Amino acid sequence: MIEKLGDAWKTLWRRLGEIPSSRALQIAVGIWIIYGVIIAAVVAAQPGRHTVTPEYQGASEHWWGGEKSLYTKKNGYLYLPQFAMLYTPYNLLPERVGEPLWRLTCLAVLASALGATVSRVSKCKPQAAFLAATILVLPASFASARNGQVNLPLAGLFLFIALALARERWWVAAGLLALTLVLKPIAAAPLLLCAALYPKLRLPVIASVVVMIAAPFLHPKPAYVAGEYLAFFKNLNQAGNPTRQTWCDFAGMLRAFSISIPPPVQLAVRAAAGLATLWLCWRAVRSLDRLRAAISVMLLSVVYLMLFNPRTETNSYVMLAAFVAVFGAVDGVSLARLPSAAWLTFFAIILGSENYGRSIFAPTNLWLKALATCVFAAFLIPAIIGRSSGYTLFAGRELESHPPLGPI
Repeated sequence: MIEKLGDAWKTLWRRLGEIPSSRALQIAVGIWIIYGVIIAAVVAAQPGRHTVTPEYQGASEHWWGGEKSLYTKKNGYLYLPQFAMLYTPYNLLPERVGEPLWRLTCLAVLASALGATVSRVSKCKPQAAFLAATILVLPASFASARNGQVNLPLAGLFLFIALALARERWWVAAGLLALTLVLKPIAAAPLLLCAALYPKLRLPVIASVVVMIAAPFLHPKPAYVAGEYLAFFKNLNQAGNPTRQTWCDFAGMLRAFSISIPPPVQLAVRAAAGLATLWLCWRAVRSLDRLRAAISVMLLSVVYLMLFNPRTETNSYVMLAAFVAVFGAVDGVSLARLPSAAWLTFFAIILGSENYGRSIFAPTNLWLKALATCVFAAFLIPAIIGRSSGYTLFAGRELESHPPLGPI
């Protein structure tokens, strides 16, 4: 039985690799188009169901009204004022147009980032690898695509940032890092990490963040803007100490097994993990070629955010799934490392567990994704520090020899 499964697995990847390049690209793009049309149609039919965007809509309206605060309730709007500005074009449109368009924008960012990254990393058959990466990322993307969460564009932007760092396009990387901060304040962690590791990035990051901070003062009521910044930081403080037991980080995983960790100990663990992540990224930048190093930095940043951000949601793991999809696709199509591709495919399936029905999701919620990420990190870390070659980016010849493709 196992032998037959192995043969079927080999046949699957062989046939995927045999698809002509133009045809593979057409199929991949077709999947994204069909996926986007389905999501857009569902949202247009029921724009008020299974969505988080009412918070975005209300914030945008309050912002331009200049009277009501964006931060009116606990666990409500948890973003910078800039995101209310960013969401304005979608809010100005009729709801049955603006809401689907927001989802399509999010999907487009993720799809284009996957395509650009795979074409840059894959040594051969990049179109077939893009098709495989598309299939692998879909399970983890469903919930965020339906809900309109910013996880999808964040996943794509983290990939784009890795490519920009590898090309030493410091201003592009800095602008994208500032944009991730607008999308979600937790992006401060990778922003600071990148600035610490890449000295030439520091001035562009400072300039980009200053512009980003100053932009809201174009509002006709500067005093209102200043008050909203104060409200944001006050709201951020309470958001960083959540009381609900519904988070999918390391503490939520342990809590699912009846292991409760006091808040001071949790804080110490998160701080220690941050220092360990910084050290690992420093090792990667010093010892790996530019492309491997940049992808390692962003991947480790995402692993840190998933396991040690105190407000990690189940849907947030699509940010990690984007990297896993790239790894799995390149292993399976370009390098024929089929055992590694099998484990990465299994991991990608786990990262979409909320979509497989309550009989699967309910008993695994809050712990399965975090546990699988811990296992992934246990294999990833030795690869980065040079003691293993179990992952695509750390095996074989230098990726820098592959001709660059795509705009970044």
